[in-house]
Amino acid sequence: MVSESGFGLTPGEIRALTHVLRFRGSRQALLAERMGVEPMTLSAYLDRLEARGLIKRMMDSSDRRAKLIEPTDAAFVMMSELEPLFGRILHQLMQGMSEDETLAVTKGLEKLRANLVSDPQLVSASASAIGNTPLAVL
Repeated sequence: MVSESGFGLTPGEIRALTHVLRFRGSRQALLAERMGVEPMTLSAYLDRLEARGLIKRMMDSSDRRAKLIEPTDAAFVMMSELEPLFGRILHQLMQGMSEDETLAVTKGLEKLRANLVSDPQLVSASASAIGNTPLAVL
């Protein structure tokens, strides 16, 4: 569904962009850790996002070797354009599920995420970013 969307972004790039927006000004290494990917994998995503003008890398004044990642205005525009796609994905995921089933899945995924993530802020940031849906933990 993402490939056919016409946005020219891979699921990994969309996920990276989402993390950049959630955790503005974070170091690249911290973003990779929060995403659970290798720093080189994230670096490739960020290279492509930077080439499209969706992010910018800035030197960290406290450590010149580190890069801070910031979204550009174009990133916010892109994410708003992606909203309908996210809605279609959520609709497809939840097809045929009752409200009680949806709530149970959401709560179960939140518990699984909490068990895997050592940063409770990440869990709450994810939940508030998308709302009370199973997508909130992705």
